[in-house]
Amino acid sequence: MTKYIVSLESGADYEVTKQTIEKQGGTVVDDSARFLGMITVQMSDEDALSLKSLNNNNIISVEPDQEVTIQPST
Repeated sequence: MTKYIVSLESGADYEVTKQTIEKQGGTVVDDSARFLGMITVQMSDEDALSLKSLNNNNIISVEPDQEVTIQPST
């Protein structure tokens, strides 16, 4: 399974969002940044697509958790 960053709306209900993620087959693996509006989840690619397609007022986006750099790769 792949890790994803789920961005939350300002004022989102964390427990409701966590339940939604779990219903979609995901597991919260890191919520240390939830107060900044981000949590890391682990789920299949299909479940992530399904989570993205939900009309959920708590979730802004679902993106793969990957390294981001500002330097061009060589």
